[in-house]
Amino acid sequence: MLTTLKRLAFVGLFLLPLVATPALAQSPTPEGTVITNLATATFTDANSNAYGSVSASVSVTVGYLAAPLPVSPASVTPASPSVGNTLLFVLHNAGNGTDTMTVNTTVNAAVTITQYRVSYNAGGAYTTYATQALMNAVLIAHTTLAKDSIYVEVTYSVNATSGGASYPMVMTQTTKRTPVANASTTTNINPPGTRAVAVTPVGATVTQLPSNPTAYSFNFTITNNGNASDTYNLLASIAGAPTGAVTIVTVDGVAGTTGTKTIASGASAVVAVTYTVSGAVAAGTSDKINFKATSQADGTVFSTGDLTVTVTKASVTIVKGAFKDDQVTVLTLASLVKPGDFIQYKVSVTNGAAAAAAASVQVSDALPAQVTYVSTSPDAAGWTLSQSAGTVTGTLSGTLAASATRFFWIRVQVK
Repeated sequence: MLTTLKRLAFVGLFLLPLVATPALAQSPTPEGTVITNLATATFTDANSNAYGSVSASVSVTVGYLAAPLPVSPASVTPASPSVGNTLLFVLHNAGNGTDTMTVNTTVNAAVTITQYRVSYNAGGAYTTYATQALMNAVLIAHTTLAKDSIYVEVTYSVNATSGGASYPMVMTQTTKRTPVANASTTTNINPPGTRAVAVTPVGATVTQLPSNPTAYSFNFTITNNGNASDTYNLLASIAGAPTGAVTIVTVDGVAGTTGTKTIASGASAVVAVTYTVSGAVAAGTSDKINFKATSQADGTVFSTGDLTVTVTKASVTIVKGAFKDDQVTVLTLASLVKPGDFIQYKVSVTNGAAAAAAASVQVSDALPAQVTYVSTSPDAAGWTLSQSAGTVTGTLSGTLAASATRFFWIRVQVK
């Protein structure tokens, strides 16, 4: 019979989780024990004469009492993810006779059992079984003496997204001799939660026109790289000294600059930040939006993405030139024209090299009283030209791109 001290020494030697042999209740009377009860009477008569004593006895035989008693550590804290973890269960036969047994192990899907190992005494070798069924086929054929134990080592792995929660592993020991009895022991597997988060993009840039008035929207992606679900505090802010170019409107659909987002381990979430761009600042003015996600479980864990917004504006200039009727010879202030001569005005519009595309471009030219309007002609398709009461109007369809120039001609006759 192995003592408790030997069992604990064996467990420590192999660096397995410490499983103490319980202090068993008073050991039951062994099976098959015959219990005899003898009663003896002595007596005298009325004259105090002594007589021999008389005796009577009765006997009973102790039957079998099944008493499985499995034990295991109350809790363990393997990492998530991890492989090759071991957990020792000790199956005691606390009954009063020999028995055989099987076990059934249950555990959450976050934990995967990879093998079982069995030893029949504290100093004995272990035999490895790939499955519980293979182990039970051998266990049921092994006779365990009263007050003896079997050692079952379970090897298991913990999934990558299983931190910060408790997963009970329950082993039930069932005796196979009549009467059948069972008992269970539970070890809570508590992988610590690790926190990690990444926000993208970092260093994004956009160039945008002033809002008129609809806000712009930009998506940041938050990825939970920890092993447990987490809730993140969200904060959108203007980095450094704001120029007034950008004003934050909402975060994840909520007015203001803050919010929260719960994300499962290994998952990602897209959060939209909306903002307006001011028309009161000069083109080329920039503000940087910083977007920060901070773990509520661990405030030291955070990540920041950013977007630089640069204001752009259209910048159209207009030039007008006078030419002879050949549209080639330039007329200046020193040029002499005579009544009856035909001259042509060239009206050109140009957008700036770094400007935003200009839309709804329209030119109005009020002709001088000394000339009579004759006709107009465009440089290419896209112009709508008209004349009313001596004023020529040119409307350009579409947009005028950066660095682009468009023009049209106005033919007049000197009065």
